[in-house]
Amino acid sequence: MLECKVKAALLPDPIFPLIQLPAEYRSNRTTRRFDLDPGQSCDLTDAQGPGCVRHFWITAKSPQNLRIEITCDGGWPQVSMTLHQFFGVLLGKAPYRIESAPIKLMPLNGYNAYLPVPFQHSCRITLINKGAASTSVWSMVNWQEYDSTVTITPYRLHAHFSEEKPAEPLGSTLLGVVRGKGFVAGLFHAVKRLDYRDMVWHTGGDTWLIDGETDPHVLRGIGSEDVFGHSFGMYPEMSDWTGAPHVVGLNADCSEVVAYRFFGADSVSFNSSLSLRFGTRANDMESILYYYKEAGNDAPAVETPDRWTLSGPFECQTFDDFERAEFPEKPEDQWPSEWEWGGRPLTAVNTEPELTWVDFTRWFRRDASGNTGTQPAAVAAYAETVLQEDSDRQVTLCLGFDDWMKVWVNDEPVATIRHEKGFATSEIQVRLRRGENRLRLKLSNFDNVEWRCWAFSCVVL
Repeated sequence: MLECKVKAALLPDPIFPLIQLPAEYRSNRTTRRFDLDPGQSCDLTDAQGPGCVRHFWITAKSPQNLRIEITCDGGWPQVSMTLHQFFGVLLGKAPYRIESAPIKLMPLNGYNAYLPVPFQHSCRITLINKGAASTSVWSMVNWQEYDSTVTITPYRLHAHFSEEKPAEPLGSTLLGVVRGKGFVAGLFHAVKRLDYRDMVWHTGGDTWLIDGETDPHVLRGIGSEDVFGHSFGMYPEMSDWTGAPHVVGLNADCSEVVAYRFFGADSVSFNSSLSLRFGTRANDMESILYYYKEAGNDAPAVETPDRWTLSGPFECQTFDDFERAEFPEKPEDQWPSEWEWGGRPLTAVNTEPELTWVDFTRWFRRDASGNTGTQPAAVAAYAETVLQEDSDRQVTLCLGFDDWMKVWVNDEPVATIRHEKGFATSEIQVRLRRGENRLRLKLSNFDNVEWRCWAFSCVVL
C-alpha cells in the first residue's frame, strides 16, 4: 500500500504574515529566575527545534546593565546588543511605556517581545551582565515545538543597532545594509537635538535602496515624522505599528524623540540586498533595524564600479538646462577646487558605492529649512568612474534611476534616457577597450513619485 506524506498546514504570523509556521505544535515555556554576577551570563532558553519562540518576557533589577544575544541554529548571534537597545529604550533613558504590536514595555520594567524567532535546530537566548554589581533576573520564554520532520521557514530574526553622535550636519545616517533575501520588520529611530537650525525631523526623510544586483527599485519618505505616521511634528502617541514613546517638547521645541515604525502586511521585502538611510542634521542619533533574512542566503556577486567621483549640483529646471555642458565634462585639471551651492561650499567627492548604489543626497543637500529644504530638486549632478579592462569587450550597463540620465564612455556620449514616470531600469550596450575606460553619468532630480530620490544603481553585465 502506498504511503502519502501530507504537507503540514501553515498559518501566517499575526504580526508579520510573511512568516508562516505549522498550524500544529506543542506549547512550551521556559521559566527562569537567577542572579548574575558582573560578567556572568545565563540562557533564558536553549530550545531544540524545529520550533519558534512566540513571546518572551524579562524583568530585572538593573536592566540597563544587561546585554541580550539570540542565536538560532548555531554560529554567530543574529542579535547582540544591550537589552535596552533591543527593546527600543534609547538615548540612555530609563524604561518608558511602549505599545507596539511586536515590542511592549509594561510598568515598571516588563520587557515583552512578540517578534517571532523561528529556528530549525536550536535557539538560545542569553543575557549577560555588563554592570559592576550583581543583578536579579526573571524570565519566561513561550515557544512552539513542531514535528521533527517539518522544515520550517528559512527566515531568521536579526536586529542591528547603529548610532552617530553627532551625525553629519547635512548628510545621512545608515540604519543598515543587508545582503541576501528577506524583509524589514520594523525600526526604532531616536534623535537628541544639538542642531537648532531646524526641527529634528526636517532632515530629508528615509531612503530605501533595494535589490540593486537583480531588480533595482527604491522607496522614499518626506519628513522623518511622516515615516512614523505622525504629521506636522512628533507627539507622544502610540499604536500597533507607529508611535513615539519618548518625546521632549513639541513642534519647534522638540529636543528629543524616540519613534518606531513596524511593518506587518506592508513588510519591506528584498530579494538580493537592501540599504536604508535617514537624512541628518548635526544631532545625536540612535537606531534599531529589525529584519528577517533567509539563513545562508547572500547577495549575488555582480560587477559594479568600486569608486566614483561626484560633482555638482547644477540648477536644472528644463531639459535644455540638463543638456547644458558643465565643468565635469572638461578634463579634471580644469575643474574648480571648490564651488558654492545651496548655501554651502562644495568640492568633488570621491566615494565607494553602497552595494551597487550611489546616492547624491548623501553629499549634496541644501542648507535650508523646512521638510523640503535639505532634499534637493530641480538639479543635476555628475558621477564618474574608471572601468579597467584586460581586453576589448562589449558590455551591458544596467542602470536604475528616475528622471533623466546622460551617459558617456571615454568622453563620447552614448545615451540620453528619460524615465518620466518614476524609477525604472534601462540597459545600454557599450564597447569597452583594453585598459582604462572612463564612464560618466549625469543624473537630474525633480519632485517625482519617489519624492526627490536622487540615486542610481550601476551594474556591468
